[in-house]
Amino acid sequence: MILITGASGKTGSEVARQLAAAEVPFSAMVRSREKGEPFEAMGADVVIGDMSDEDFLQRALAGIEKAVLIMPNGEQQQAMEMRFTDLAVEAGVQHLVYLSSIESVPENLNPITQMHVAVEKHIRQSGINWTIIRPSFFMQMFLGAAKGIRERGELVFPAGNGTVATTDLRDVGEVIRLVLTEPGHENQSYDLTGPELLTLDECAERISRVIGREVRYVDQPMAEFADRLRSINMSDWRTQAVCKEFEAISRGIIDHTTDTVSELLGRPPISLEQCIEDHLELFQS
Repeated sequence: MILITGASGKTGSEVARQLAAAEVPFSAMVRSREKGEPFEAMGADVVIGDMSDEDFLQRALAGIEKAVLIMPNGEQQQAMEMRFTDLAVEAGVQHLVYLSSIESVPENLNPITQMHVAVEKHIRQSGINWTIIRPSFFMQMFLGAAKGIRERGELVFPAGNGTVATTDLRDVGEVIRLVLTEPGHENQSYDLTGPELLTLDECAERISRVIGREVRYVDQPMAEFADRLRSINMSDWRTQAVCKEFEAISRGIIDHTTDTVSELLGRPPISLEQCIEDHLELFQS
């Protein structure tokens, strides 16, 4: 049996969707009965509890062969992910798949990426078979910005002239499904990107071409961006960490693409244009 943590998040739910489509049994870890309902509809087992509860984790890991460790970014993330890894080892889990990020390198001092660096090291030293999935900037960030694009023709982020290798969550979900269902991916780290390295000005141009009207990139001042995050009840810690992520992007931390998606899936990665086309209704009045 496969266990997915963070199943109700964007990446976790995509992994669940792809496993269900492939008729692969899995168990979804969620925090409430309501969040578990979509996975019950898929035919999955649902376990309800909190990642900070060690007794709950021990019960959830009983009988699990493979686990996918995905957590929302937060101040206690590193400690909880390390504890989960240790409990997975104790429970006899044979393979742990961990969602990290391509920006997670020692020289990047962002709190989120530094946590990923520490957790990656802990997993590698734990003795468990592991696969680390390290995607780049998700194209779905632009779907979240659809309202501003639709109403004002603006793509607003504080990324300066930095570049992003936009990656579609569907590619990431498919790679994780492959890793879970085919042999040969143990003790591998996969850096996943889309096909192009683009500035956000270039992203706006590509979105413009797909939706048929002009979209311009607005380089938002970081203080305004922080206020925007707080307005949706993001914690101060996470607000500061996300701002530092965008500061790193503006400095050029994402500076290359990889062929990993093509090599693993046998097809090109989904392009930004295709992602926007597939969700065109979000951008229409």
